[in-house]
Amino acid sequence: LRPGKTPVMEKMLTSLNITLKVEERNQPPKRLLKAIMQKFLPAAEALLEMIVVHLPSPAKAQAYRADILYSGPKDDRYIQSIKDCNPDGPLIMYVSKMVPTSDKGRFYAFGRVFSGKIRTGQKSRIMGANYEPGKKDDLYVKNVQRTVLMMGRFTEAVEDVPCGNVVGLVGVDQYLIKTGTLTDEDCVDCCPLVDMKYSVSPVVRVAVEAQSPSDLPKLV
Repeated sequence: LRPGKTPVMEKMLTSLNITLKVEERNQPPKRLLKAIMQKFLPAAEALLEMIVVHLPSPAKAQAYRADILYSGPKDDRYIQSIKDCNPDGPLIMYVSKMVPTSDKGRFYAFGRVFSGKIRTGQKSRIMGANYEPGKKDDLYVKNVQRTVLMMGRFTEAVEDVPCGNVVGLVGVDQYLIKTGTLTDEDCVDCCPLVDMKYSVSPVVRVAVEAQSPSDLPKLV
């Protein structure tokens, strides 16, 4: 990309089958290099291909992860349904995070379905992070208002979502602080999934502003 090296660059682009637009060619060297690398190795496509190639499918992964995920007996019908990733089995879904919605103070309950299907309007048994089997603390039976697919900034309402997929739920955020397990209303003997441990550091954000508008250039 140095001056005088245009023929070398053109030869390399041709060999890599990379085509640049006129406005991309006229950019400064640093931005030109970025444009070339984005076409040579698109981050989104590369990441998706790595996920497809290296990560096991839910049908395979749940078979050997179920013993670690499920907190109940290791021989009941729920853990067997998780191992089989059975869409016709009892519902078992783990909510891992709460995602803010456009409505102030409301959240999507985002998580993954490990067994059965979660449906719009379904009455579910909600076990919060502090629920203990045999007790009624942090336990609710409520309807799921909507099930939505979450695609970046956009969401799309769907009728139901089978096991092996991630989904956002509307209407259960009032009963979950952050994480929890959902199952069918009549699955009173189902135990919650093991709570996730997060290996992240807390982030502190501080807003700083100049007392006088004339001092704003100094702050920047």
